[in-house]
Amino acid sequence: MTLQTDLVYRPGSERGVLDVMVPDGKGPFPAVVCIHGGAWMGGNKDMLYRYGEILEGMGIASVFPLYRLTGTHPHPAQEEDIFAVLGWMAYHAREHGFDARRFALTGASAGGHLAALVGLKATRIKDLPYVVRCILPVCAPTDVMTFVRDNPGVRDVLQALVGGVLEEKADAARDVSPVSHVHPNAPPCLATHGGSDGVVPHTQALQLVEALRAVGAEAEAIIVPGVGHAAFTPDVEPLEPLGGAEAFRAFFRRHLLDQ
Repeated sequence: MTLQTDLVYRPGSERGVLDVMVPDGKGPFPAVVCIHGGAWMGGNKDMLYRYGEILEGMGIASVFPLYRLTGTHPHPAQEEDIFAVLGWMAYHAREHGFDARRFALTGASAGGHLAALVGLKATRIKDLPYVVRCILPVCAPTDVMTFVRDNPGVRDVLQALVGGVLEEKADAARDVSPVSHVHPNAPPCLATHGGSDGVVPHTQALQLVEALRAVGAEAEAIIVPGVGHAAFTPDVEPLEPLGGAEAFRAFFRRHLLDQ
């Protein structure tokens, strides 16, 4: 396995860097963007290295980006950065052994939100130089307004995300919510969540899956009973809150390898 760190994908931005983990052997390899959490206001790119280690064992590359934070850059800055990461991956595919026809996104908490948001939006855009095959959001907020309704304690965090009072930023709140962007050609989605998550209610996962299924897209939820907001402990069995390491592997095997 080869690990390269602090590669620049957005020149001029101190958070416009990423790490790349590539399996040994001859590519090109499918590649998964693994997006860290931290309430869109913090976090480090190495937080999901464990995800990459699991993927590397399957012959799948992974990319770990930083992105701009809401303290200085509200939405759509975070979304723009993840799109820039995908574009960088496509442009540098030959150099790093990526197969741009087999990209995917995953992430935990705020990172899961960005994985879902960008994955859904990307699959509505024609003539991109890459293909997003699937998305796996973990403990992810998917609808800003129902999220703040069910957990009023996150209002300040969400208002930093949209750049103002939620009720006055209704368009931004809608645009930043993955449920607003479901469509029949959405990438297959596995939304995983802890059933006792006191930060992001597991109903957020169910809401996204129900919305995707309503338009005919492929979607499944795994809700792990008794698990809280355990987005950052993927080495625990079951792979909290992914529902087991094999569920994680099986999803990416089906959509990135068995093609």
